Amino acid sequence: MHRTYRNARERACDCRCPIHHGRPRSIYNNPDCHCLATCASQPMTLLAPEINGAVFLDAANALWYVPSLEPGNWDWRYATCVDMGHPQFPASTLIVDFLRETHRGLLPLLYRL
Repeated sequence: MHRTYRNARERACDCRCPIHHGRPRSIYNNPDCHCLATCASQPMTLLAPEINGAVFLDAANALWYVPSLEPGNWDWRYATCVDMGHPQFPASTLIVDFLRETHRGLLPLLYRL
């Protein structure tokens, strides 16, 4: 069986979120969202307990931060794009480069599944 790669914007939510389940996800700060960090629609994500949350690249490759409520649950109401003035902004270039490099490195593995 051959799988074709689809980016996060094209994948449907598979985590039973009442807002996105079975549909592609385009908004990351919906207050009713219950998506997990491992949802199929969730882009490349770095879990970061040191900053009490996670950072991820959205479908447009912008870096976002989402705070953690408890292990495995995220406060999507307060998800925000990491830009000038955000506490993680000084490290954002390193994080974005890391996530992009990791994504590129993992792509060849998708075709082996």
